[in-house]
Amino acid sequence: MKRLTTALILFTSLVCKADGLCNRGMVQKFDDVIPSANLTWTPCFDEFTCSKLEVPLDYSNRSLGTTSVAFMKLAGKNATIQSPSIVLVPGGPGGSGIQLLEEYRSLMGQMFGEQYNFVSFDPRGVNNSGLNLDCFRGNAEARLAFNRLHSTGATNVSSESLQEQYYSASIYSEWCNEAVEKDLPHGYYVTTPAVAQDLLTFVEAEATLAGQSASDAKLWAYGISYGTVIGATFASLFPDRVGRMVLDGVFDAEQYYDNNWRDVADQMDETIEKFSSLCHSAGPDRCSFWGPSPANITARMDQIILELQNHPVAVSKAQSQGLPTKATYSDLKALLFNNFYSPRSGFPVIAKVLHQLENGNASALADIPNGLGITSDAGFVTRCVDSYRRNKLTTIEEFKSYVEYMVSTSKYTGDIYPIIVETILCRSFRPQLPDSMVIRNPISGVQKPTSFPILLASNTVDPGTPLKSAQKLSSQFPGSVLLLQEGVGVSQI
Repeated sequence: MKRLTTALILFTSLVCKADGLCNRGMVQKFDDVIPSANLTWTPCFDEFTCSKLEVPLDYSNRSLGTTSVAFMKLAGKNATIQSPSIVLVPGGPGGSGIQLLEEYRSLMGQMFGEQYNFVSFDPRGVNNSGLNLDCFRGNAEARLAFNRLHSTGATNVSSESLQEQYYSASIYSEWCNEAVEKDLPHGYYVTTPAVAQDLLTFVEAEATLAGQSASDAKLWAYGISYGTVIGATFASLFPDRVGRMVLDGVFDAEQYYDNNWRDVADQMDETIEKFSSLCHSAGPDRCSFWGPSPANITARMDQIILELQNHPVAVSKAQSQGLPTKATYSDLKALLFNNFYSPRSGFPVIAKVLHQLENGNASALADIPNGLGITSDAGFVTRCVDSYRRNKLTTIEEFKSYVEYMVSTSKYTGDIYPIIVETILCRSFRPQLPDSMVIRNPISGVQKPTSFPILLASNTVDPGTPLKSAQKLSSQFPGSVLLLQEGVGVSQI
């Protein structure tokens, strides 16, 4: 959004007044931000300030050196340097908080109030922060070959699919282990407990900068999806350092650390029911897959899924001189999965593709990326090192049991879920991590309640972070409050 010159000058003057930055030049990339052990803010990206905070690689052994964590701040219109900062904790793992804050900059004041500053960050291993691990070490051909071997679609698409996915998964860990050994010796030091400690380092550094007591500093945070795991971990490790914490779209932290994501699809099929009822209510002018009743919509969708399972559709693209391809059962399942999370934008996409398939046109489905295949390693590496010593998904029997449970839980996505979320990739990871980076005990505040009660939020129908996860976490933190919104979809900003 373009801003008037006078407004930009006024904003810049407010930033200078709040942080004393008038004499520093504006930067447009994090590569130009100098890491510092102190919280040093540099004007960046026109309306933000940026910092790279040096943190210990290992908080239990500081002699190993440091890495840097990228933070970005948006000053509230009525905020000062002493004002609390609300930290947006991104989802993922592998999600960028820097991108999150940039995307939602215009909503921050409306959501939380202009008396606060708004901060977000890239956790270790993500984008602008240190310890970026490339498991395939720049070998794009090897990465593509692995994806072809492993990303075979739904686990029941053939009699060999489950076995192929299980056994090929070990290839990924071998490449990651080799990359750590050869290129980045501490590349596995990206665990969520380490990220929680980085957040404590940040709030202490921020308090020091504001002339306040570091030992009394508390985290004010809003976490979403995997960000709720970071928040719950922080609250479990440092219960007396919780200021104000909102965890929205709660992921089951225990299942996350066990690499046993059994409950995530708990409300997937309920979401399909909502799709059918909302499509019917919207009418034929607003839902392209409209039918005379929700049951009619669901039945027609089931028939399309069945037909595609038995008969993949070849898409020649001869007339457009495009590359030949095909539309498959796995593609349709992935489409449903990927568009459940944000119904406002995703449901119309589902309706459009189903309408086209019903009329014999599979081109749209064939052209939509199905999300299979690994293009970035940050999220997968974080998950796999987090489940170190706790992984409940290592043997083929465990994988088969997990897949069968997912299929029984969700008719529509249970068979595609395992290959999209890829928990099986962690089965052969063997990181050597210090105890300080490993969660052994249950995530809870039962032993010592948090210094301020946590607010948990959830939609009543959530296809990715189901309501039962929020209810479970609430029971683990005495005094916490669960706020329900009558709605469907994964809670987002």
